[in-house]
Amino acid sequence: MLRGHDIVCVSSLDWDAHWTSKQQIMSRLARTNRVLYIEEPVTMLAPFRVRERWSRWGSVVPRLRRVSSGMWVLTPPPLLPFGNLQPWLNRANQRALGWYIGWAVHRLGFRDPLFWTYLPTSVHLLSRFPASPVVYHCVDEHSAFPGFVSPDVVRAYDDELTARADLVITTAANLRASRLHLNGCTHHVPNAADVDHFGAALDPALAIPADAAAIPSPRIGVIGVHDERLDEAAIEAIAAHDPSWNVLLVGPVRPGDVDEARLRRLPNVHFLGGRPLAELPAYLKALDVALIPYKLNELSRNIFPLKLFEYLAGGVPVVSAALPELAHMGEHILLARTPTEYPALVSRALAEDSPARRAERVALAAGNTWDDRVEEISSLVETTLSHRVAGRAMPHACPHGREDDAILGRIPVGTAAHDHDSEERA
Repeated sequence: MLRGHDIVCVSSLDWDAHWTSKQQIMSRLARTNRVLYIEEPVTMLAPFRVRERWSRWGSVVPRLRRVSSGMWVLTPPPLLPFGNLQPWLNRANQRALGWYIGWAVHRLGFRDPLFWTYLPTSVHLLSRFPASPVVYHCVDEHSAFPGFVSPDVVRAYDDELTARADLVITTAANLRASRLHLNGCTHHVPNAADVDHFGAALDPALAIPADAAAIPSPRIGVIGVHDERLDEAAIEAIAAHDPSWNVLLVGPVRPGDVDEARLRRLPNVHFLGGRPLAELPAYLKALDVALIPYKLNELSRNIFPLKLFEYLAGGVPVVSAALPELAHMGEHILLARTPTEYPALVSRALAEDSPARRAERVALAAGNTWDDRVEEISSLVETTLSHRVAGRAMPHACPHGREDDAILGRIPVGTAAHDHDSEERA
């Protein structure tokens, strides 16, 4: 495990948001390092789309709080909108953000911090940390997101950040393949799961939450943030196929991203709302089949879904969209190429489930824990730092001397065979 370093992490999620790889990785690194976690830099327009963002208008100065012995969280004030459309606006935003980060770094007494970013826009922050090693943790094809985004502008940010980073880590093989020509030190480390946490779904003593228990089985569900990736047609096809099937959507719905009215018309589709991380294993236990029902498009082409190993840790059968990253997982999950294929696959998942199959799923998840992934990432970072100290040319001559296959040894053969989430915000 990486030890004794100061880390500045620019995240695309708030610390208390639904936990993804960002919080999972940084919380573990904070056990042996000091971490400054910068919450998502939102714009002044964000509250008009997401009501919770109004809290950012409560202060015109950055807020710094300690959440554990090695972890501090910095909440920056709102920035100017349209930085993903105009580079000059992004430069202005990053100058402001750099000032906020510099203030926190000085206050905490960080020395020679490792700069770790999840956002392509932070390419214009690098001048604020000219001596820092740079890790770009690429978990999304940001240029494919909808909204106020110029794909060409965001892709240019991403390309420059990739080229300038000392180490690039991607969560999907497609992401690695599209960046390797820019930086030879680009490595693929797929998402994992907090297996112990979600494995609590196997506990016979764990009670199913009252709102889920009140809905008759079979219960087919999605746990996570429901956003532009959700395939409403797939949910509709499942619900319409058999009125006795109940579809549960556990988690917050991003306003404007999901056609809620379309789904709420179906009497056997149930929106249960956001739930704390601590309660999710109980909701997982409530499910007879777990879904990853994503639209198949450029965004999802680069997803290795966080949900996968969380679901499998609870032993629950999984029906997923046929994402490229999951193409060779057919022995363990069922893959739908179109919305109309979901009902037959759900029927098959229900019919084929058994204690033996559940044990196989749990065993697969056990080999894909966040603790293991953070050890693998730490090894990559340590080698990169050693290489810098030695004064060797970086980043185009990668020092790690091993193929990504070593990292992927715990994943079924072929899972990452395409050298090719969106990082899940779920």
